[in-house]
Amino acid sequence: MKFLVSGDALFSSSNLDKTMDPELLALLQGADEAFTNAEFVTPRLNTAPAAGRGYQTSVRPKALDEFGKLNIRYVSFANNHTGDYGTQGLVDTIEEAEARGLTPLGVGMSLHEARKPVFVDTADGRIAIITIDVTRSEVFAASNPGNGVPARPGVNPLRWSRTYVVNDQDFSTLKEISERIGIASSMEEGKRIETFKSKSENYYEFGSFFEGYLTFEKGEQSRVKTAAHEQDQQEIYRSIQDAAERSDYVFVSLHTHEGENENWYSDYPAEFIETFARGAVDAGASCVFGHGAHFTRGVELYKGQPIFYNIGSLFMEFEAGESIVSPEMFTAYGYAENEAPSTLHKNRTKDSEGNWQGFYSDRKFSENFLVMFDLSVEDKRFSYELIPIDLRLTHETVTKRGLPVLASDEAAASLVERLNGVSNERYHTEIIYEGRRLIVRPC
Repeated sequence: MKFLVSGDALFSSSNLDKTMDPELLALLQGADEAFTNAEFVTPRLNTAPAAGRGYQTSVRPKALDEFGKLNIRYVSFANNHTGDYGTQGLVDTIEEAEARGLTPLGVGMSLHEARKPVFVDTADGRIAIITIDVTRSEVFAASNPGNGVPARPGVNPLRWSRTYVVNDQDFSTLKEISERIGIASSMEEGKRIETFKSKSENYYEFGSFFEGYLTFEKGEQSRVKTAAHEQDQQEIYRSIQDAAERSDYVFVSLHTHEGENENWYSDYPAEFIETFARGAVDAGASCVFGHGAHFTRGVELYKGQPIFYNIGSLFMEFEAGESIVSPEMFTAYGYAENEAPSTLHKNRTKDSEGNWQGFYSDRKFSENFLVMFDLSVEDKRFSYELIPIDLRLTHETVTKRGLPVLASDEAAASLVERLNGVSNERYHTEIIYEGRRLIVRPC
């Protein structure tokens, strides 16, 4: 069985089977099954956007027709844009996807439904796919019914927390600053009246009890410490264990922007992502793959199983197409409510002097990869190769930017250099370029 895994699909134009690279299209259409993450929702005309969402990625339901043309039937909608149009927008998306023969992943009408593995039965064995959202999952988490309260549609969440570790002197200084500006007494009064208890004296909550605060921990080495939500993590591990008992291969998909030091564009994932991914393999995952960062992160072979910390994007089509731009999205970026879409997108592309900026300023956002798995239970086969692609974000033709082609030797070499730079020392793996494909091996 050929199972193709791709990263984020962010597009709004049509007829992709006619406009994209024919060689890449043939690979997609030649796979037995394929996966992608739809970095958008598809609200119907009478569904309003959620408040406070800033940059929204949403398109009309007809865009879902493109997945069928590309032979992609397994589509994750679990990401940091799942709630751009509220719970109704997600319900619209699920219904419209299912009406087109797609299988929505990582979302559901309840938490139980969103957490469940999805199975793919083939002549070469059974695949289980467990799909998880990390980024903004605390906002879009599904819930279960109970106590007379209905379930809430949403994502399969892996929530997380951070603590800022500082030395004794900095810890004392933070407390002094908090006391001088008056928020220390405000925090204590808020806790007292709302009946919340303070943590131990080794922790300090700097900020407002009502408007938000940062948690600091006294320690020897200053750093950002992150940890997965324990209940989420254990429930997902149980789902992986269950799937491993009922299938031949278990694939775990993570939508995660989170990087070291809370930097979404760090070359390395946040520590809790690494911990979770290794635990997923311990629980029975055959492969863990991340997407969401819109560029690639390192590759690890943990107990022989591949962990792709971020595989990047399949499509990143911002400037062309017909995405929905709400009045609030324009004002969030400082424009009038009725501004032209091209103004918003153009100013995110180049600066006032005509230099590429943002996603367009670094080739790492263009150079990504797909993973083609070759699976057979009978032959005990679990092999895979990485297919390098180039989104050509700086192409001279605006309608070609963000549409993938198979990477040239030059682009592939650049990707290999990057992957080895973030994988060799940290994960003890190396990536080799052979015959327009990338091979992963320990080093």
